[in-house]
Amino acid sequence: MMRRLVTFAALALALAASPASAAPAPCGAPPSAVVEPPPPREEAVLGRPTVRSIPAKPRGIIYLFHGSGGSEAFAGRLHTRRVLGPMAAAGYGFVAAPSLDRTDVRRWRVDSLDPALNPDVAYMLDLHRALVARGEIAANTPVFTMGMSNGGAFANLFAAAAKAQGLPVVAVANYMGPFPLAMRGDPAALAPTLTVLGQTDGLVSAVQTAEVAAALNGRGARIEVHVAPERRVCTTDLVLAASAPGEPERLLAQLARLGVVDAAGARTVFVSDPVIDRADMAALGQVLAPLGATARDVLNELLIAWGAHQMRSDFGGRQLEFFEAALAARK
Repeated sequence: MMRRLVTFAALALALAASPASAAPAPCGAPPSAVVEPPPPREEAVLGRPTVRSIPAKPRGIIYLFHGSGGSEAFAGRLHTRRVLGPMAAAGYGFVAAPSLDRTDVRRWRVDSLDPALNPDVAYMLDLHRALVARGEIAANTPVFTMGMSNGGAFANLFAAAAKAQGLPVVAVANYMGPFPLAMRGDPAALAPTLTVLGQTDGLVSAVQTAEVAAALNGRGARIEVHVAPERRVCTTDLVLAASAPGEPERLLAQLARLGVVDAAGARTVFVSDPVIDRADMAALGQVLAPLGATARDVLNELLIAWGAHQMRSDFGGRQLEFFEAALAARK
């Protein structure tokens, strides 16, 4: 039976103290070795570019959805690859495509399950049919969805829409995305969903999203919620941003000199705010500019360590377990 590791009551207690009033968690574990997914194939399908890697007779197909401002390149980002690598090794394929909206916002439509009203749902259903017609997947290949932020919201919505259209949807991995109103009508029909939130996320509230998950679970949904807490920044958090031995130590010392963390690695910026919002992220990017080419990677790892709005891979092992359990429950 799918376990729910975080009850809403426990979650509320965990979120009650803001980072400004509570000591951050200890250092995170060193990142595991990277298991790279196979090199993906890039090809336009039905008018949109796609990135995909599908083995012969895949154990399941994972549809990937980028966040606001993103594209199919989400499949190639570091922490996405770190999640996908072990899943590819277990026999899963993956496909990424961009949202129809290619304006500055570049968001998925999450206002309707109906393919007649939602062109993104319509496209993804057509893409699925095209992959079946090409023989890359079978009609009964188990379907999974995964996304970050607005892509997490669309992963939730498309899974519900695809299941309503008869696709064999098995499970969802939602990283820091809300649950759109359009997919909340029949919670008992929703696929099991793994949701990862951030304690200091100022874009998608962990408290509000967990409240919605708890309400949906009370009506028959199977949503497992994890909230990544803020922790102090240590050299282990900077390994993935480093390019040479000894660089994590150098980067941590530079962060202290820039006033981003104190000598113990605790955050010293935005400490009066309970969450880290988009303006804070932009300001932090400017503070980190002296780091040069590594600034963007360091920014990403800081946001992960602080439990902010950033794709992360430390729940990748749990995602694989969750998908495997959902597959086994179908048999």
